[in-house]
Amino acid sequence: MGAYNFRDLGGYSTRSGMTTKWRRILRADSPHRLSEQDMDTLLGQGLRTVIDMRSGNEIENAPNPFAGLGQVSYHNIGLFDHLAPDTMRKDQTQASADPLLDFYVTTLANRQAAIRDVLMAIATAQSGAVMFHCTAGKDRTGLISALLLGLVDVGENEIISDYAQTKPLIAGLVQEFLELAKENGIDLKSYRPLLACEPGTMRKVVKHIGDQYNSVPDYLAEIGLEPEMKRLLSRRLLD
Repeated sequence: MGAYNFRDLGGYSTRSGMTTKWRRILRADSPHRLSEQDMDTLLGQGLRTVIDMRSGNEIENAPNPFAGLGQVSYHNIGLFDHLAPDTMRKDQTQASADPLLDFYVTTLANRQAAIRDVLMAIATAQSGAVMFHCTAGKDRTGLISALLLGLVDVGENEIISDYAQTKPLIAGLVQEFLELAKENGIDLKSYRPLLACEPGTMRKVVKHIGDQYNSVPDYLAEIGLEPEMKRLLSRRLLD
């Protein structure tokens, strides 16, 4: 398939002994590389909703092939908006031991309305598979995936593993980003850590959610996700 990081959130075990269902919720990088055959395959397998979490300039540079497609309900909900890893890199007065952790924690605190809107779009989507994505399928997609899996009580190690799977999958894409950054005169020493995808980062994010918000369901309640929306998300993943 013409994508680097296209995956299914099915097959994960919950602590209660249930397993998340296949072909319900898909996570991905930008779909602009998909061929017509790839798209036909996805539609044939039940894809009916696409949630694009990229910003306007990202979409302009790599238009979404599902936008305007009659068989698919397409939503653009920019998760970062003006908050992005590159912005934080420029604003940092000193190097952080884990700039991505800082960024994820800030996103969870400052982009709650956008996170809620993404999750509501998944919860209320029409019957069929839902695909949510960003550019690399790493940061925005990784956070939403962790929240979805945490909501249905998938174990911590599996949530971390799901995040870490991105690293080998996007190795070629990371190289493209580094080459482009070099051409644009960006300091690669400070930029490279933002392209990482280490298990330890997500482990600390999961711990932060527990320490700061008590649990994923409590975090979702704090950002305004109604109990019915949480129930619909759980049903989509498990029933």
